[in-house]
Amino acid sequence: MSASTAYVIYFRTRAGRLRGGFRLPVWLAVSALALTLAGGVHLAWRLPEIAGLNDLKNRVHDVRTKREAERIALLNAHERLGELRRVMAPVVSLNGKLASVTNLADAGGLPRSVGTAALVEGGASDEKRLARQLTAMVRALVEEIAFQETRQRQLASVMRERALEFAARPSIWPVHGPINSEFGYRYMSRSREFHKGVDIGVPVGSGVAAPADGKVVSVGYESGYGLMVVVEHRHGISTVYAHLKAAEVEPGDEVERGARIAQSGMSGRTTGSHLHYEVRLNGQPVDPLNYMLD
Repeated sequence: MSASTAYVIYFRTRAGRLRGGFRLPVWLAVSALALTLAGGVHLAWRLPEIAGLNDLKNRVHDVRTKREAERIALLNAHERLGELRRVMAPVVSLNGKLASVTNLADAGGLPRSVGTAALVEGGASDEKRLARQLTAMVRALVEEIAFQETRQRQLASVMRERALEFAARPSIWPVHGPINSEFGYRYMSRSREFHKGVDIGVPVGSGVAAPADGKVVSVGYESGYGLMVVVEHRHGISTVYAHLKAAEVEPGDEVERGARIAQSGMSGRTTGSHLHYEVRLNGQPVDPLNYMLD
């Protein structure tokens, strides 16, 4: 074998005999071996890098999964806060009415705004914005709850002190039905007039109840009002019931809260069956809805 030849490669037949092969130059064999060794060394050198890339890929996947879970948690928190706001609304309304009835200081105080936060579909900036909004909503809601709790404690104290006074203040609906016309200015026959009470839609003959303890001071017909009953309560408050079908009390009668005093009707100037109900404070009409708590 010459110096320039490293190997002679033969092929064995099925019979076990050798067939002629081909000669492989030394430089080619050495080159192939060198390339193989270099490839192995390179692969061994790159293995940590490949492992690091796989680890990075796994960490990116974990971060994305965590972010998605956080986004869902934020949206769920947003929904729960919205539900809490809806639950709070009637409490705030009732506290305001009770404060008005009892002349509690800051009766007209407005509830703290708990803000709104729009839903987001994704994106780090949107999620951060929603998180900030939710934080503000929570803070405001906590403040509102604390305010309402304080107001309720004040109301409880006032109502204990004024139990007899409160019994004489109208606080229930004389009849139950839809409000067809509210207190305040309205247009009638193309003219603007001040409506001194509320009109509650009920069928003719519906029982009318006294909203508080009091004394009947007037029963009779009055222009526009039809058959009307007036009940006087304590502390300058009186109530008026108009468009009646019939009265079931007489002047001088003492009535208790919830006692039936009349039947609703359509007497006087009216276009349909309803009860016209007024609350007057020192002779001046005030909004009855502030006294209708039940």
